[in-house]
Amino acid sequence: MVDHHYLLFETILFFLTVTAAIFAVLNPIGAVPTLMILTENYTLRERNRVVIKSIIVAGGMIIGFMLIGVYIFSVLGIDISDFKVAGGILLFKVAFDMLQGKTSNTKLTEQEKEEGLEREAIGIVPIGTPLLAGPGSITTAIIYFNNVSSTPVDKLVVLLAILVILLISFAILKFSVPLFSRLGKTGSLIISRIMGLLLASIAVEFITTGLLTIVTTF
Repeated sequence: MVDHHYLLFETILFFLTVTAAIFAVLNPIGAVPTLMILTENYTLRERNRVVIKSIIVAGGMIIGFMLIGVYIFSVLGIDISDFKVAGGILLFKVAFDMLQGKTSNTKLTEQEKEEGLEREAIGIVPIGTPLLAGPGSITTAIIYFNNVSSTPVDKLVVLLAILVILLISFAILKFSVPLFSRLGKTGSLIISRIMGLLLASIAVEFITTGLLTIVTTF
């Protein structure tokens, strides 16, 4: 007999795990200082447009790659376990940079920062991508969504978690002015480092489970 309470608990736990993982790698709080710097002379309306555009772009990138990820694997002959190991290494690199209090160069380069100085265009580059929807967040979404053991319910949970994170990110960026004035650069760095520690743990889990699956299939 199926224990529905246990299944519900497992689903909620999985939702919280995915939400925490994607929030950590998306790191909207860490994006606040960059948004503030790039929109320093913007009106409130212009900044809000940038925020909306950045969330739409980030959501489109993450969900789009997440949905076609399985087809990319099929065409290239990549197993999800191999992708887990590679993705875990990439996430660990991002986490290591976050623990040092800096933006990973896998997310944002100086050239992309300079190219994004056009008014509303910065909502696309660099805020929307690669600062929010970078290789790390896209990789995390693909791994959770296309996992071998994923059921249709699990896939729906991952999609819901991403939508929730996008809404939270929108609220954080929209109210970035009062948030940044309260947190300051030091507060943002502290939160980023905490997120980096969480992300490093998730990266290690991806690598170990991926390697374990690869070894046991030989």
